[in-house]
Amino acid sequence: MPRRKYAWEKLSDAQLLQRRLRSLRVAVEGTWLEDCIGTLYEELEERGIRLRPHTWISSEWFSPADVPGIAIPFYLTHPRLMKLEKKMMLDVEGGTWSECMAILRHEAGHAIQHGYQLQRRRRWQQLFGRSSKHYPRYYRPNPASRQYVQHLRLWYAQSHPDEDFAETFAVWLRPRSNWRTRYAGWPALKKLEYVDELMEEIAGKRPLVPTRERVDPLLFLRPTESPRATGFCIYPAAPRAFEAAGCAVDGRESTYA
Repeated sequence: MPRRKYAWEKLSDAQLLQRRLRSLRVAVEGTWLEDCIGTLYEELEERGIRLRPHTWISSEWFSPADVPGIAIPFYLTHPRLMKLEKKMMLDVEGGTWSECMAILRHEAGHAIQHGYQLQRRRRWQQLFGRSSKHYPRYYRPNPASRQYVQHLRLWYAQSHPDEDFAETFAVWLRPRSNWRTRYAGWPALKKLEYVDELMEEIAGKRPLVPTRERVDPLLFLRPTESPRATGFCIYPAAPRAFEAAGCAVDGRESTYA
């Protein structure tokens, strides 16, 4: 399918930065993201999971609380936007097939947690902690810890119980991850085995939360509602990275995940 053309493609960086997010009019349909989402759905189907997280375009990656869906950052919809994101942020989060799939599997973990309200289970709380725990602005990961799986960068599973579950789910879901061997002897293996048992239990079942709500879709996002507050309303003062106090936690995760 030929890629849709937009008038803003030929604008300079300075001109493009002046455009409002809603004026971009981008969507998942007709982009490479469709193939990524289709692959995610195939992986879920192979595991017998009935829920198919709905997706929409917003300012960044997140899965809102009590919504079994996934928001995808707008810049991934077009090469011109990815190029500008790279220039401004020095990185394009999810900009390759493998990284996009890694993040989609992570966010699918959040969506399934929300859809089946898994955080209410006692065993879930015993292994991962309480979902209601406040998200820290920074966390101090222990790279040598074997209590957590390793999936996304910065040992993200260590930032919050919800992230611990989402990361564990992503490792479990990834084809040919060989997690039983990879994590043999690790305390984190108990979490993976629990996810395996839990997914077998909910296989074929309808989610408890069926809503298809889209939180902060790009078309209705206002500058004051975006954590990135200049130009596109997408660029913060500094990219997420190591800081003196530890690792920064995504503000949207702390609000919605």
